[in-house]
Amino acid sequence: MELRFDSVTKKYGKKLALDGFTLTLNEGVYALLGPNGAGKTTLMNCITDRIRPTSGAVFWNGEDTRKMGARFRAKLGYLPQSFGLYPSFTAKQMMEYFSKLKNVRNAAEETTRLLELVNLTEDANCKVGGFSGGMLRRLGIAIALLGAPEVLILDEPTAGLDPKERIRFCNLINEISENRIVIFATHIVSDVEAIAKEAVLLRGGKIILSGDLQTLINSVYEKVWLSDQPNSDEALQNDFRISNINKTENGVSLRIVSDGKPFDNAVRTTPSLDDVYLYYFAETAEEENERTD
Repeated sequence: MELRFDSVTKKYGKKLALDGFTLTLNEGVYALLGPNGAGKTTLMNCITDRIRPTSGAVFWNGEDTRKMGARFRAKLGYLPQSFGLYPSFTAKQMMEYFSKLKNVRNAAEETTRLLELVNLTEDANCKVGGFSGGMLRRLGIAIALLGAPEVLILDEPTAGLDPKERIRFCNLINEISENRIVIFATHIVSDVEAIAKEAVLLRGGKIILSGDLQTLINSVYEKVWLSDQPNSDEALQNDFRISNINKTENGVSLRIVSDGKPFDNAVRTTPSLDDVYLYYFAETAEEENERTD
């Protein structure tokens, strides 16, 4: 099982949404991590053939997915960030409707099995117009799993969910990840920690870094500092990437992500995935000015 991206590039006029994206994925859960506009959704649309790359190609087990056409699309399950459901349909009716669209065999059995998998059996005959955000996401997963897809694509799957539903959703992804490739786009670091085998950091359509979570954390190993300061005024926050501020008796304790020692009294501390995100995606005022000059 191999999904390979070979220099996938997508241009919208002069804007590069994807810039030479090259990566090989095997069985497991992969997170696409980056801010809005990083290219995550564009990449997913290229996989699903909703849009065509300007150049480059996607390969499934060595075969160009564009040439495979419907044969490859049959291997896909897709949960977009926003998806429309008929509010007057029950969960069971929605499953049956999509089963027909996907030509799923044994649709009744699959509907029963998947609704049980996502813990919606008791709500099978309830209209989806009354579902909570978490219930809709779980139903969306059940729909995406119709036809036993080998590649499951999830775009911001926990957006808008409360902490309890987010945990439930992440546990569900772990349950269904065996024997398939799961790709999910997010900007929520805790989701990556909960379920990802590897993460791909994207900015401006380019891969900044990819690897297992420890590899990502190691990349900022000597770049995270603790420093006590009398205050944390706006100028200080503009000058440094500050990931945490704790009040102390004499001022504040700052957690700072920086290539160099930010203050004489700063000491290194163990980095986290949050520090990784801040290092690669949060810019100081000075860096922002350099990028716009």
